[in-house]
Amino acid sequence: MKKLLLTTAVLLPCLLAHSQELKFVPRLEASPVFSTGGEEHNFSFPDILGETSLYSFFEGDISDHFSFFVCNHWLSTDPVGLYKDTFFYSNTNNWLDFLYFTYKTGWFSLTLGKDVIHLGGWEYDPYDVYCHSALMSSQWNGLPAYQWGASMAFDLPWEDNSIDVQMVSSPFGERTFASGLFTWALRWCGSIGPWSPIWGVALFQDNPADRAHLIPVVDISNRFALNDNFRLDLSYRYGVGGNGDEFPLLSPGHVGIAELNFTDNNEKVDVFAKGIYEYSALKGHNWIAGGGIHWYPLRNSQNLRVYATAGWDRFYQNVTASAGLSYDLVFKLWK
Repeated sequence: MKKLLLTTAVLLPCLLAHSQELKFVPRLEASPVFSTGGEEHNFSFPDILGETSLYSFFEGDISDHFSFFVCNHWLSTDPVGLYKDTFFYSNTNNWLDFLYFTYKTGWFSLTLGKDVIHLGGWEYDPYDVYCHSALMSSQWNGLPAYQWGASMAFDLPWEDNSIDVQMVSSPFGERTFASGLFTWALRWCGSIGPWSPIWGVALFQDNPADRAHLIPVVDISNRFALNDNFRLDLSYRYGVGGNGDEFPLLSPGHVGIAELNFTDNNEKVDVFAKGIYEYSALKGHNWIAGGGIHWYPLRNSQNLRVYATAGWDRFYQNVTASAGLSYDLVFKLWK
């Protein structure tokens, strides 16, 4: 009952907004795993359903200065895991990814609620429902990146450049805020000609008995528009990896990510190739390589996405293939 009352109290201002958009994104996927290391292939149910899921996005403007954003992950191939630890748990992801309110005036904005940790990096830019986990880094797959807290953003004098500072709960603490562990982050998002950087540094508290101990993560991520059709992403991250504990995260290590993307002139086809190099105490030297294609068959919309991907992981000695589709079902509630 307390959780219901809390949810109602938080979402009530959203229902009073004068501009709202509600979007549902169902995703259906088949994703068999082929072993290259002598193990059995994995075609079992529900694993073969890959990233079959249902997400919703709800956003709007409450006034000229206040806005809100809510993202829910309603369904996955492990629905019990989604709803096991809800709301104020920080050591796992659950059915609520985002729930925040933003106040913005001029060059300053303040955000309160549940948001992704501002580590920096283009890898964390797209929403999960549009990602392919077999072609993402170990940190992206293992880090509970959605945390409760606050952030402040400052627009810089140059257009499309901003700096934000953030304080949120730490994924090393089981219960949000009750553990007394926090994460601090500083991020720069820029756009300078064909170059679009997202650079960040984050400091994680991981030990209630030693709150002065901080784990640093540095992410230097760059996107280059080579021309109207080709885009190149180059990223380097220090401080990630796997320590063999609760989830693979933040032991000393290195990650390099390179992705080349081609989009046709009509923006109906995306083709990409991606490579990831990781080094950590848990995995040693690891390579992830693969690519895929996205096709948007609707005439005047990208709401329907049909895709196919394939990726190889050296550590797990397997090849993961996927084929699926997703559809953005958008409702403009009112303006």
